[in-house]
Amino acid sequence: MADTPANSEADWILKAMVAVAASDGGLDERETGLIQQIYQDQSGRLLTADEVAKAAEANAKGDAIAEFAAASKVLDQSTKEEMIRAAYLVLLADDRIAGEERKKLKDIAAALQVPEIQFGAILEDLALWLAQLRS
Repeated sequence: MADTPANSEADWILKAMVAVAASDGGLDERETGLIQQIYQDQSGRLLTADEVAKAAEANAKGDAIAEFAAASKVLDQSTKEEMIRAAYLVLLADDRIAGEERKKLKDIAAALQVPEIQFGAILEDLALWLAQLRS
């Protein structure tokens, strides 16, 4: 992952998305496509499916939760919230919420030091936004 200042926030968002998506055993096409779309929206750069797979592999080799905890000291609140939002959208991409995915998302929020009440509010706001999109 690039550590350039312009993309560091998008790279953390990518890291959160692949951590959640891969927590139930791997990435499917819908998850990969959504990760690509969100990353492009955040960074202006399109990732290939191979780059997404490589990011997931890199995540699997390291201790992502420890990395999130270390990053929580330098990431601003809006980046942390965007990481949770993006990861939750990817969690919903395959139309099923696996327990492992939900746990990983909660673990990421805890590592980022996002209070439980704020975590719930982020998910609730996102659920309302998704409901409006569908109606």
